[in-house]
Amino acid sequence: MTGFLHPFEKNTLGFMRRRRLWDGGPSLGVAVSGGPDSVALLHVLCALKPSLSIASLIVVHYDHGLRGDESCADRCFVEAMAQRLGCELIVGAGDVRRVQRELRASLEMAARLCRRAFYLEAMRRRNLHRLALGHTADDQAEEVLLRLCRGTGPGGLRGMQAATTEGFIRPLLWASRAEILRYLEEKGLPFREDATNREGFCQRNRVRHEVLPLLEKIFHPRVRRVLCRHADLAAEDDEFWDRQVSDAWARVVQAEESDFVAFDVPAMKALHGALTSRVFLRALENIGASTGIFAVHVRALEHLLRHAPSGRKATLPEGLFAYREGSRVVLRRGGQEPPLGESHPMHRPGAYALPEFQAEITIHEGRIQAGKIGGRDPWTVVLDADTVLWPLKVRTFQPGDRFRPLGGPGSKKLQDFFTDAKVPRMARRKIPLLCDGEKICWVVGYRLDDRVKVTDGTRTTLEVRWRPMVNRS
Repeated sequence: MTGFLHPFEKNTLGFMRRRRLWDGGPSLGVAVSGGPDSVALLHVLCALKPSLSIASLIVVHYDHGLRGDESCADRCFVEAMAQRLGCELIVGAGDVRRVQRELRASLEMAARLCRRAFYLEAMRRRNLHRLALGHTADDQAEEVLLRLCRGTGPGGLRGMQAATTEGFIRPLLWASRAEILRYLEEKGLPFREDATNREGFCQRNRVRHEVLPLLEKIFHPRVRRVLCRHADLAAEDDEFWDRQVSDAWARVVQAEESDFVAFDVPAMKALHGALTSRVFLRALENIGASTGIFAVHVRALEHLLRHAPSGRKATLPEGLFAYREGSRVVLRRGGQEPPLGESHPMHRPGAYALPEFQAEITIHEGRIQAGKIGGRDPWTVVLDADTVLWPLKVRTFQPGDRFRPLGGPGSKKLQDFFTDAKVPRMARRKIPLLCDGEKICWVVGYRLDDRVKVTDGTRTTLEVRWRPMVNRS
């Protein structure tokens, strides 16, 4: 029933239904800072609980640790409001300035990352599949303008989404700040003012208080609505592109886990450039990129894909990086360095310098001689030449690698082999692998593949020697 709802609440209900922001559930989380937008959001959702079949609201409040006594007052204000409305409260706090120093990011970016991490943890802890945020149409206009000036790609111009895959929803994205303030005044609802919102220490504040008012004066007073309409049109285009990305994903992704995605270079190059950029953006989102990815970073990934040699690395925001590894491009989160890469193909026996591995490899073809196979050091092996498919190359571990350890019962994941051999995790990506055109022939220094072993039927052998390069300086 909506007969007793305020017009502002009715409009929010209509927006939530059109965008399918709530599909039922035991509890809905609400991020509340104490400012006007979040206070309005909480009271609107309280009024809409019967209409949306919301069982309970859980207030989530984060203290950034930036405003001293003012932050404590904000928390007390939110606590009292939650208690008055009968809502459970979850409070978190963090050292945003420390995170800023560690990431070398702006204060605004560090605050956003800390806040987002806390929200996700609160959702996980309380099993919330939706958390409502108080972003407004004015926030959307500012976001679109900021992204445009920073150099976002076409997909970034859709601005903030009304609903995200992580479970964040924005029920007030339809409403201007003026409409929100009018609603609060008519309902007699107090709120907290954050003085830092008027300071010029971040770009968003300058856009809000200087740039947008100037654009309204030069062009027309509804420029914020124009920017929001542009975001809606870009979002419609993005729905089409999302389907294209999903179709391409299975063709171009070689391996994927929570902290990395590996792409097949030839398959990626076969895509249109407009599609490769969106595939990269989805990969970055999948491994944890939330904000701060702009067109300049996508161009760096495109260069890595189309022009960079094996071993080249690109550093991205938020602790992410990418590297070219032979015929793959890998996007990764976290502190691991990229693998050593991949050597140039070796098309015939001979001696080869491998500067990527600081080593030399010698491949000598010969005839089998009785008594000459056993008793060799771990850096020399003998292979059945007829079982090798040229060219040979040396590379490092890739997720999903398998081989058949000599003397073993069959195929085995290389990762499991390393575990059994007690190879430290951080050392695994530095172990060279001698590969032919279809398989791993030798885990250098550890084990030969059973498919290349010398047998009674062997006619010709390949003796392979691995030696570190000697520094003669």
